[in-house]
Amino acid sequence: MRKLFFISILLLVTLVVSASAQTPADSLFHVAQIAYDNGDFEGAEVAALRGLRSAEQLDEFGQLKFHLLLGFVYVAKEQKGVALQEFTRVVVTNPAYELDPVQISPKIVEVFREAKKVYMDRIMSEPEVYRMPQADVRMAASWRSAVLPGWGQFYKKQDVKGAALASAQLVSLAALIFMQIEVNGRHNDYLDKKTYFDPTVETAYSEYRRSWQTRNVVGYVTLGIYLVNYLDALYTPVFHKKTRNEK
Repeated sequence: MRKLFFISILLLVTLVVSASAQTPADSLFHVAQIAYDNGDFEGAEVAALRGLRSAEQLDEFGQLKFHLLLGFVYVAKEQKGVALQEFTRVVVTNPAYELDPVQISPKIVEVFREAKKVYMDRIMSEPEVYRMPQADVRMAASWRSAVLPGWGQFYKKQDVKGAALASAQLVSLAALIFMQIEVNGRHNDYLDKKTYFDPTVETAYSEYRRSWQTRNVVGYVTLGIYLVNYLDALYTPVFHKKTRNEK
């Protein structure tokens, strides 16, 4: 008998803890669901909207059930445009989400599928880099920039950055080639001196040494631009100019 008493107390405590653990958002969703099931679409809408406001601290997946229920409500209220917006938010959050045509009204399923089709058509019309995983985009961009500086940035639709890096690399390479020619000429001038007692030999050596050092600096700059170009392509994410969410 005492054992049964303790089990009853434990169950009671569990129920109390569970009830207290229920968040306001969960309670409002429960109210909205009951109102919808009873055909009180106005009450369901109000409760769901209040639930969304109280669930702002949740992530998109936590808010998904409210948007889905609101979509149901707006279809029932013959407000198809608003229902499409709510269903689009569901699809944006989880593109793989599907409604069960056996348990859900065919009218609701039809509107949901329309929202999903419009969303997927828009996504498929975007450049491939906006649809690929970030890791794949970065790898594809990195080998392109390794082959041709700026190419990876153009691939990621970062045209201004790509043009700047490509131009900087081209200018630095031209300067490096020019300086290498200068170094060769200065070196030949120095070697052409007949004897170390020639009074101009020191001047020739100094000019050769100065051009050699300048060539090295330009070389380091050229290498630095190349590395910046490669690392930027490898690590910088793709910045989508258009948001997919319809707030």
